[in-house]
Amino acid sequence: MKARVDPCIFLHREPRDWVELLGRDFVEVLLERLSHVVNSVDELVDYIFSNPRVAHLVVRGLRIGGRFRDEWLLFAEGGYVHPGARAAWPYVKNDVVLDVRVQVSPCYLLTSLTSGDRRYVWRNRASALFKWVSDVPESRPWEVFREAFPRWLRELAWERGYAWVAWTRWRDRRNGHLAEWLYWLDTGRMPHIDFMMGRRAVCNSSGCTTVQAPRGFVQFGVSA
Repeated sequence: MKARVDPCIFLHREPRDWVELLGRDFVEVLLERLSHVVNSVDELVDYIFSNPRVAHLVVRGLRIGGRFRDEWLLFAEGGYVHPGARAAWPYVKNDVVLDVRVQVSPCYLLTSLTSGDRRYVWRNRASALFKWVSDVPESRPWEVFREAFPRWLRELAWERGYAWVAWTRWRDRRNGHLAEWLYWLDTGRMPHIDFMMGRRAVCNSSGCTTVQAPRGFVQFGVSA
């Protein structure tokens, strides 16, 4: 099997993208391995999205090739996903400092926390998260973090754009990871995968997300 996407797809709540980027054969294997709890692609996506730490168990032993082969190997054998940001945000000139320490991608939620080193990454590189939650949730992290994130942070993305947030700074680092979180919390999709699929606008109508963002507004760049 060859995947055209990295394991972050498991935190991307769009069944059509799973089928297109993983391939029908890969999706059928996942359905078979989880046949005791799911009966369709939609149910498969919802189940893993809500329980991301089971994903590496489901792919254990699979041989997955393609451009992202090494990432799939690490994930399938060790339950590891790199904490780095993935989205290549359009450049926005920005000298604003946000004192929010979130230097871990939402993709890291897929990592199996089997060692203290992996937990340390959370605590050291995303210490702001633990002002809002007591620990990394094992299930339904999207719902947990949507409730926990300060509204003012999410409003920054609605008002200025996710790329604007990405090019703000925390000390000497840019906030690309934080922008990924805000995008993911608003859409249930990973921004780099949306880029791969040719998407640029997040919302085309007031019904595309349940948050109270301005109608038809949110763009990757700076808001008008």
